[in-house]
Order: sequence, then structure tokens, then C-alpha cells
Amino acid sequence: MQNRSRLAGIQYLVMMIVWILTGLLISVAGLDRFLNYYSAHSLVELELLIPAVVLLVMDRFEVMRGTRLKIVSVKVILWTLLLAVILLPIMTFLNLASQLLVPNNIVVRIEQFTMLTGASVWDKPIWLNLFYMAVLPAVVEEFLFRGVLFQGFRSCGLLKTAVITSLMFALAHGNLNQFLYAFAIGLFLAYLVEASGSVYISMIAHMCLNAVTVVMVYLQRFLPENIASALVEAENTSVRDLSLVFWIICGAIAVACVVLAIIVIRTISKTTERDLIYREARKGHDRIKGKEGRIFSVELLIGLMIPTVYIAFMLLGELIRN
Repeated sequence: MQNRSRLAGIQYLVMMIVWILTGLLISVAGLDRFLNYYSAHSLVELELLIPAVVLLVMDRFEVMRGTRLKIVSVKVILWTLLLAVILLPIMTFLNLASQLLVPNNIVVRIEQFTMLTGASVWDKPIWLNLFYMAVLPAVVEEFLFRGVLFQGFRSCGLLKTAVITSLMFALAHGNLNQFLYAFAIGLFLAYLVEASGSVYISMIAHMCLNAVTVVMVYLQRFLPENIASALVEAENTSVRDLSLVFWIICGAIAVACVVLAIIVIRTISKTTERDLIYREARKGHDRIKGKEGRIFSVELLIGLMIPTVYIAFMLLGELIRN
């Protein structure tokens, strides 16, 4: 039987192969004409989930034995909501920084859907957008990356596991814009799972981060016209036109939020009475030496290379267009 880390690498490779093949099939067959924003969004999640579930069944769910499916207290959930608020400025700063090279991927996808259908996703009920943009990706992606894959690499130590699963998570988004902030947020969520002992908590944090954008868009409709117009004008301003002072202030706020996030995650470990376990993991005392503790395999390297090459080509195309 494969050791857990190699099985996790195989799982990620299969996920990326299915992701690429599905994209090619849709493009060649012209199926994108029949997909709306929601069906396309669901397809992306299924592309990741189905190969993982198949491999789990083949392995008789061996990797799942250590996956942290633990119910936590209301107090921990409240700390997690605070953490999500703290992570927002970090996510926003990295999102803006990436737009110096590439456009906002989510905005582009929504605009493409609007052009194809003549209808805006924001005309749909808020619960529909919250489900497809916040709940669905949070549950699926956290189950995979901070659940199954996290457990697969866990014998390699917390730091290595957090970095590799965050890298896999970021690359799976398939674009540079989301890669930067997905990698950073993935690191925090990995440590959050370790501190709380539950993947449900990372699902909640992920869900909140995704939901903020949806809620803000709907709230704009109830703002006074002059404020709403100012917000629209700000959204249409190119990041290249932003002043150096703006970048310095935003960068300082993001750094401060990194420190606060670390403090909150440590507080969560104490609240769940996992502070000793979490402290030992942070020091690297949890790593297993030998075959079970090897993080890289041929399958994993190929799996990482597939989305890396794809993102590189997309970035090259964007630079040529500009």
C-alpha cells in the first residue's frame, strides 16, 4: 500500500489531469455555450471532488481516518469569525497587488457570463449566490485541501504540510490573481485546522471570506446614490493609478493583520485545549522521519507542474495583450 504522502500526491495529480481534460473537452466541443455561471462553478468543484472521492474509495478511506471532523464550541466559532475579518485586509491587499499584472479573475468570469446571457448574476437571489460563491467552494475545497490532502501530508510536519497544501490549493485556482491570496489564506487555514482540531472551522472561515464580497454587492443597492456612485468609481479605478501612499498604508495594515491572525489562531488553540499540541507542531516536533515523512514524489511534482504551466501560459497571454 502507498504511504499517505505519496497517495496524496497521486490524488492531486489525478485532480489536475481531470481539471485540464475537462477544460479541453468543454472548449473543443463548444460546451461552454451551454454552461451558465452556476453550472460552470459547480463543474469546477466536481472536477476536484470526484477524483478525490474515487481514490478514497480505492484506498478504503484510509487517509480519512485522521481527517479532523470534530464539532467545536460556539466560542471557537466566534473567534473564527473574528479571524475571517482580520484576514480580509490581507486578502484584499494581495488581490490588488496581483492586478498589477492580471485582471480580477472573479470579475472577468462574471462579466463573461453577463455578456453571454445578457443577465447579471447579481440579479439573482442573494441566497443563490451565497450558496454557489461561498458555501459550495468552502465545503468542497476545505474538505479536500485542509481535510484529506492535509492529513495525507501530515506526517511530514505542520510547516511543510501547510506550505504544500496551500500551494496545491492556490495552483488549483488556475490563475495568478487568485493564486497569491489563495496561497496566503491557505497557510492561515492550515494552521487554523491544527489549532482547532477541526476542518469544519476552516470551512466556516473560508465561507465568511467568500461571503463578504457577495453581501457587499447586494448592500450597495441600499446605499445613498452618491455613496454608491463613489464606490463604483473606485472599483473602476485601475490599480496602476493608485498612489504609493495608498500601497504603503494597505501594506502596513496587511502586515498588522498577519500578526493579529497569528495571535487569534493561538488563542483558538488554547480555547480548544490544544495549545500544547499546537505549540509542539509549530516547533516541528510532530514530523515523522523516513518514508512516511517524505513530502515530494514524482506524482506530486507532475501534479504541481500542470497548473503551474497553465498559469504561466495565461500570464504570458495577458502580458502580450497588454
